[in-house]
Amino acid sequence: MSDIAFVLEQSLGHVAHGRNLERALAHDPRVKPTVVRLEFEPRPAWQRLPGAGNWSFRASWAARSALRRRLQSGRLDAIFIHTQVAALLCHDLMFRIPTVVSMDATPRNFDTVGGPYSHRSGPVLAEMAKRLVNQRAFNAATRLITWSRWAAQSLESDYGIPATRISVIPPGVDCHLFRPREHEARRGRPRVLFVGGAFERKGGQVLLDAMRRLMGRAELDIVTGSDPISIPPGLEVTVHHGLKPQSAELVGLFRRADIFVLPSLGECFGQVIAEAMACRLPVVATRVGAIPELVTDGGTGFLVRPGSSRQLGDALEALVESPALRAAMGGAGLGVARHAHDAAQNNQAILDLLVGLSTTRRRAA
Repeated sequence: MSDIAFVLEQSLGHVAHGRNLERALAHDPRVKPTVVRLEFEPRPAWQRLPGAGNWSFRASWAARSALRRRLQSGRLDAIFIHTQVAALLCHDLMFRIPTVVSMDATPRNFDTVGGPYSHRSGPVLAEMAKRLVNQRAFNAATRLITWSRWAAQSLESDYGIPATRISVIPPGVDCHLFRPREHEARRGRPRVLFVGGAFERKGGQVLLDAMRRLMGRAELDIVTGSDPISIPPGLEVTVHHGLKPQSAELVGLFRRADIFVLPSLGECFGQVIAEAMACRLPVVATRVGAIPELVTDGGTGFLVRPGSSRQLGDALEALVESPALRAAMGGAGLGVARHAHDAAQNNQAILDLLVGLSTTRRRAA
């Protein structure tokens, strides 16, 4: 049995990934896991030292401290760290213990989509220092996992990491939880589902503008953490607050929906898209980040320009007016979800990699 530590950042879409991975660990007799969950917390007001209060510093310091405490009770055969943010101060441990670092995006990826996140590049010297710190962590890792080819290509071109050290493994969806509704036929107007914690960044206002042309022809469910939201008069919209990832209420909305929409202005991956496809939903999304790797335009849904309510309205109208198109695109997406985004399959690939590294280390000891 391999003693492996799993350091899991628990922010945004990483929460569901962590839960899926922990479920896989519970059923793998090859692994004796130590799980460290890094819960995201905003910067405390009292922290004034430059850099000391930001999440990268706090997460990586917490990861380093937790791993050092674990090593006081015995050796580790391997380490898994998600995301690279938590690996920044662990380079000395990573050089000694085989380590896999996983990420949805590189810092350079994030720079290209970060505007809607209120992210801006810093002064030249600060950016050089940031690159060196990340480069050190990437070089110390034995292997690197990215959720997309978009991120893998950045590791190669922006950080000089050989392709042989990179594996592309999407985070995966619990296909037993997210699955099509039992009875495909449903009467009434089509239901459009939007799931996005940050309403503005996820394109929520653009969606409301686009839905005006569908007034009386479709219903909209909005799941968000933002409040308040101003709904234009006449739109049939239900706003859902406080729904947790993978909760029964959230899964129920996916299974009752007919169309899924995520018109993000800025996005790295968009895990909810894979969850929607696993529920046999056609998807309307934007051409940002790695989303074009998830959604095939004209195949599993439509891709539109970020911020374009006109293009978004055209795509939604086409799906609202055609049950046959919804069925065809939803069926194609379901096939993609089961083939490329099944959490059981993808987490097995992660654990196989870690067990292989730990076995090699024990044999060399």
